[in-house]
Amino acid sequence: MKRKIIIYLFVLFTGSLLADNINQSDVPAVVLNTFQLKFPTSDNVKWKLEKGNYQVDFKVNSKDNKLTIDYKGNVLKHNQDLFVSEIPRVVLETIKKKARFFDINDADKYVDGNKITYVIQFKIDRKDYFFWIDEKGKLLKYRRELKESEIPSSMIQFINNKYGTIDYDRAKFIEENGKINYIIRVKINNMDHIFWMGNNGVLLKHIQDLRDSEIPSPVLNAAKNDYSDYKLHDAQWIEERGKSIYKLGMRKSNKKVNLTINTQGKILDVK
Repeated sequence: MKRKIIIYLFVLFTGSLLADNINQSDVPAVVLNTFQLKFPTSDNVKWKLEKGNYQVDFKVNSKDNKLTIDYKGNVLKHNQDLFVSEIPRVVLETIKKKARFFDINDADKYVDGNKITYVIQFKIDRKDYFFWIDEKGKLLKYRRELKESEIPSSMIQFINNKYGTIDYDRAKFIEENGKINYIIRVKINNMDHIFWMGNNGVLLKHIQDLRDSEIPSPVLNAAKNDYSDYKLHDAQWIEERGKSIYKLGMRKSNKKVNLTINTQGKILDVK
């Protein structure tokens, strides 16, 4: 059975579910006053309550903004879309070190306490480029899509030799905290694979989409024993730093569970 690899973002996804929409009339006066004093010309205002903090989405001069305010009226976070003219010169100079010519598609400013981060995105030859840069112009993270010819040949040879001939899909180059990694998506025998490779060619992580017949018996039996009335709908093998685990997605009517199981058939986690 052909499946598509799923990257598990359970914590992020469930976190978004915890935010409840609320009416502005239900927002405490101290919180509302903070917002209205800072942004008196805002429009399209929408409020949410998440983990005791108040989130407000709004527009200023047709640009999207999001503010997080605690119950005392203290601003915790502020995210805002920027016009190109609002991007600091020091941020643009950092970008020019990586891309000489560019036309910015999107720019955002994230303020979290005293920390300010600019996130800039554009395309070159239809490939995405992303930059995370602080207010002093320090490059925090850089990511860009790659052409197949830009992937080091040693990485392609390693994958071909160990896992089989690849059918290239796409790849990304990531530079963060002085480290360089490659994320390479391919198909092997018509099944999806994702490889995380270090700049030195070392395999950091590998996720492989599995057919039912490729799931080891101890793993499959563990899922069937504990969830006998569920049906298997997705399976991946994950190897990372010399260790292997399996991710199995099980479904019953509208109920779903994701199981993490080790090679001996022990269920490590259920979500």
